[in-house]
Amino acid sequence: MVNTRGYILPTSSTPELHLRCRLYSASWSKPRQVTMLTRCSNRSRNARRFPVAESLLSYATVQPYVHNCIVTLREGRHIYQFCVFFKRHCRLEVNPLLSSVDHIFRGDAVVMRIGVSAGSVVNMRSRDNALADFIMHQ
Repeated sequence: MVNTRGYILPTSSTPELHLRCRLYSASWSKPRQVTMLTRCSNRSRNARRFPVAESLLSYATVQPYVHNCIVTLREGRHIYQFCVFFKRHCRLEVNPLLSSVDHIFRGDAVVMRIGVSAGSVVNMRSRDNALADFIMHQ
């Protein structure tokens, strides 16, 4: 799987935000809205944002890298884009939130919303939680 993520190394002058996202943890009984550390390319409002998914996903010693994919959801005339970060490995815990009878998912997943204008991640709103749940159960 190809990694399409960009990175910004942390420095004392790197602007950082904490953006709301949806976490599907193997150790929880239901998904939760949490905040993820996000580094910005500069201090302007239109700066590119680079989420640090490793700050939320556990078991870095079992699997140190994080997969990501972009999901586009069409609902009527609205188009929503989400970025899904996940870890998947045979030695990770079974995630009951993302597993079904015929498919077992081992690991955690995080969903972030991608904004329309900048094409970068933005805060999730309340309606986005329901859309994220729909995406993750498909």
